[in-house]
Amino acid sequence: MLSLIFSLSSLILFVFYNWFFYLVSLFFFFFFFFCLFYGFDYFSFVSYYFMLDSISFLFCCLSIWLFIIVFISSFMFYYLDSLSNFFILCFHSLLLFLILDFIVIDFFYFYFFLECSLVPLVLMIFGWGYQPERLSAGFFLIFYTLFGSLPFLLEFFFLNMSLGYFNYLFYDFISSDYLMFFILFSFLIKFPFFGFHIWLPKAHVEAPTFGSMILAGVMLKLGGYGLIRCSFYIYYFLFNYSYFFISVCLFGCLYISLICMIQSDLSILVAYSSVCHMSLVICGLFSLTSLGLVGSLSFMIAHGFVSSGLFFLIGMIYDRLGSHSFFIVKGLINYLPPLSMFWFFFCVMNMSCPPSLNLFSEICLVISVLSWSSKTFLFFFLFFFFLLVMELWFFPWPSMAYFLEKMTLVSTCYVREYFVLVLHCLPIFFLMLDLSFF
Repeated sequence: MLSLIFSLSSLILFVFYNWFFYLVSLFFFFFFFFCLFYGFDYFSFVSYYFMLDSISFLFCCLSIWLFIIVFISSFMFYYLDSLSNFFILCFHSLLLFLILDFIVIDFFYFYFFLECSLVPLVLMIFGWGYQPERLSAGFFLIFYTLFGSLPFLLEFFFLNMSLGYFNYLFYDFISSDYLMFFILFSFLIKFPFFGFHIWLPKAHVEAPTFGSMILAGVMLKLGGYGLIRCSFYIYYFLFNYSYFFISVCLFGCLYISLICMIQSDLSILVAYSSVCHMSLVICGLFSLTSLGLVGSLSFMIAHGFVSSGLFFLIGMIYDRLGSHSFFIVKGLINYLPPLSMFWFFFCVMNMSCPPSLNLFSEICLVISVLSWSSKTFLFFFLFFFFLLVMELWFFPWPSMAYFLEKMTLVSTCYVREYFVLVLHCLPIFFLMLDLSFF
């Protein structure tokens, strides 16, 4: 594990040399990482501080691949800027903290690197955000995360003194409901749980395109990863009170899907749809079934690529029209037919049409929650119906509505942008052909 961390850390030497060498080195790092660690058992390469298993391997691959895509999508706009070295430094620091977050074995280091990863992300939002409100969006992100993590930090010290450990390998069932609730609460805010999701749409609207891609693609998955790791400690709490959290998540899915149908901003709509999908993941994890775990894990991987691709499409439109509004973004199919084609692909993947990985994930999640209680059938029926209506509103209006005269000035798309969109689509389709990863 130290060789892996040292190899990733050494790539920072290319930050002050050439962005192209940094990109190529990052790609080769992903290639060797995937080839060397794929196919091992559940617990492999365990040391005193680090561990790599099948779950952390998937999230590490997701992080590295998405960061390659994000860097390709952003370097054309920032490598000529006077702050380009600082941008790549924040970018690489965030990747390093996320990889360390996924391979550590102790909850304290998980908390430490999680808070460290917020610093480069907030600096990106402050430095390259779109509106002056990006300052309040960054403070929202910091406040919600620190507010939810502080009880977890205090609880870590308490459990470490009483048990002598608090890590992934040696676990013991916690007897206190209050302690189990605060562990759960800290991860639900990061997910985000319905009722604590206010920071997410605001951060997505004010963040730059690459910031939204990183936030939706990787950062939201830290809450789900933490829930998977701490599920042994809070098993009794989930067994006794999972009905409350599943009920709130199902109600939140219905409520937010109705909110999505009245939105006029593209980025807010995608952010709220992410909240709906993450609520499904919480339901699958709290059903306490192996099928729910597989569905939640695969859905987080698929959602990382789909949501990142949708935010990149919205960023492409914003760079040409200067707006996210439905009332301005109209008639794309008349001037940008390939862009409308990718828009359609990502919309149908977002509503889990075959052959995307989202279909397999939602089948597993629905079966696991229905096996937990058959009364949830009505909620799923209404949620998927509203989700379908939302997607039928999300695709035809920007693509096929009556176009404005301003659209005649829109420039064509670059090959680089199509390449980024293809890199988003390929993992979703190819993972569906080989489900042994999950």
